[in-house]
Order: sequence, then C-alpha cells, then structure tokens
Amino acid sequence: MNINNNKTIEYLRSVFEARAVSEIKYENLANAFKIAIDDEVLLPGASLPGERKLAELLGISRITVRHAIDALVSDGQLVRRHGARTSVAAKVGKQISNLLGFSEDMRSRGIEPGMRLLSAETTNPTEQERNMLKLADGEKVVRLRRVRLGNERPIALETAVVPSIIVKSPEAIGLSLYATLDALGALPERGVQRITAKTMSAEEAELLETEVGAPALIVERCCGTALGKPIEFTVTCYNAEVFDFVTDLQR
Repeated sequence: MNINNNKTIEYLRSVFEARAVSEIKYENLANAFKIAIDDEVLLPGASLPGERKLAELLGISRITVRHAIDALVSDGQLVRRHGARTSVAAKVGKQISNLLGFSEDMRSRGIEPGMRLLSAETTNPTEQERNMLKLADGEKVVRLRRVRLGNERPIALETAVVPSIIVKSPEAIGLSLYATLDALGALPERGVQRITAKTMSAEEAELLETEVGAPALIVERCCGTALGKPIEFTVTCYNAEVFDFVTDLQR
C-alpha cells in the first residue's frame, strides 16, 4: 500500500493549506499528516514516496518534507527503516488495566504472538529483583530474556523473573509464562506497573529492528496473589512506533 495517488495527495495538500497552525511550513505539513492518519486517509503500513517525489506532488520544497518526516518519525507517527520506504506506523494498543500475559493479550486482538528466546537461566536475583519479589537471602530466580513478536514482527524486549521456588527451572516454561504459571496454580491475580519513556539503545534497536534513538516505553510490572505475595517481576521495552497503551475511563 502507498500514498502515491491523486486522492490522497489532494487531501494532504488541502489540509496543509487550510489548517495551518504555525508559521513554520514543515510543522503544518506534519500536522496535515497527523490529521490524515487520524481520519484514516493514511492507513497503518502505508508507504510514502521518496522525499523528492513527495515534494513534487505537494508542490513544496524537499527540505520542508524532510523536516516534517523527521518530526513525525520522532513522534512515532511514521517509521523509517534502512533500505525501505518510510511508512505509517502500525500500532498495537494495549489495555493497561488488564492483567494479561503477552500471548493472551495478543490473541485477544487477533494478533499471533511469538517470541525469540535470548537467554533462560536459574540465577541469583539482582537487588531490584530481590526487593520487588520480596526474596530472602539465598533465594534464586528463573530469568527469561525474550523478544516478543506480534504477527512475526518484533514488538518488545522482555526480561521476566519468577522465584525458583515457584518455577523450578527455565525448561519448565513453554511459549507462555502465564500459561505455565496457570498450570502450576500460581497465576497472578493483581499487579502494579510503572510506565516510563526513553529512547532505544543500540542493542534494543537491533533486536526490535528499528533505529537507535527511536521512542520506547519501559514497563516495570510486579504481579502476585490477591494477598500480595509477588510471583512475577517483568521489565519490558516496547517499541513505541508499533505499540501504545490504552485505558478505559469511567465516571
């Protein structure tokens, strides 16, 4: 899918000219793209023409196009990949109020979950893991580090830790940690999570197939029993270009 058609270009041009909110042209062009995305004139995954062609089609300078695209990539509205055309970000929305494992959450959205295992070990906990899981001195943990996939596309880099008294070894865990915990009668019932923003490191960008400095959301989640006994502590780096968080609000 691409936007190199008269109807889409005319829509962008008309919005660019009619809804100027700034004296700076590239900001108005970026705004036109955002409106087109919100109005679903530009759909997730749609590819943009090259900067020169887009400037020609819109009748504006190439530098205006370049600056607008740079701003939209920084905002996570567009995705720029080496050797490929810039495209509209395809985002997966996650309900932040639901206590679901990654696989269950993806399937509920019609997305096929997957993962690439980077490491799995029984080891001593870090100080943070010991505190979050309320472990006694000498207690060990099972730690998994995985790239989580949605429809075979990397979405997140996850480090999940559970006390080894609950899960005896990494080999006991299948594709879904939550399915394993459920089978052991230790499925978490409540949890607390903290969300912060950052930019991708070189390692994170390589594993999530994006660029260094791309936007990321870091979610630290500690879940446990209804009585508050910790079962799982997970730190996940989500690619904010393809993933955002949604919550229902009621009054």
